Amino acid sequence: MLFQPPVFETIFLTPVEHRLVIRGSRSRGAPLDGVCWYHDEFDVTGALVARYETYDETDEAGQERCGWRRYDAGGRLVARHEVAMRWSALVALKQSRRGAEIALQRLGAHNTSAPLARRVLPAGTWRPDIVPAA
Repeated sequence: MLFQPPVFETIFLTPVEHRLVIRGSRSRGAPLDGVCWYHDEFDVTGALVARYETYDETDEAGQERCGWRRYDAGGRLVARHEVAMRWSALVALKQSRRGAEIALQRLGAHNTSAPLARRVLPAGTWRPDIVPAA
């Protein structure tokens, strides 16, 4: 079976009137193994609403995980969600890609009132932190 990445709009609960644009992805091999995707979300006026980092990886200790982080337009981490297995294992567990996407949504994550991290960068210099997931 070919690797099928998630439908990111489903995971992020992107409103249909918004546009989600992939900015790039990175993969790496042993001893760490994984892939990371970067997306920008724009509203109907074209204004940046959020940035996302989504990952599917095995870390240095051999622990598997997949998840995402959402940053507001100012670069502050406002939501994140992670599960302790690789994407392919989550798809197998949920018996469908759609079921796995729903498991990664963590409904209500976008309604976070207080930022999880206080990190503001000058406009145009955003890049995601590689931080331990909760």
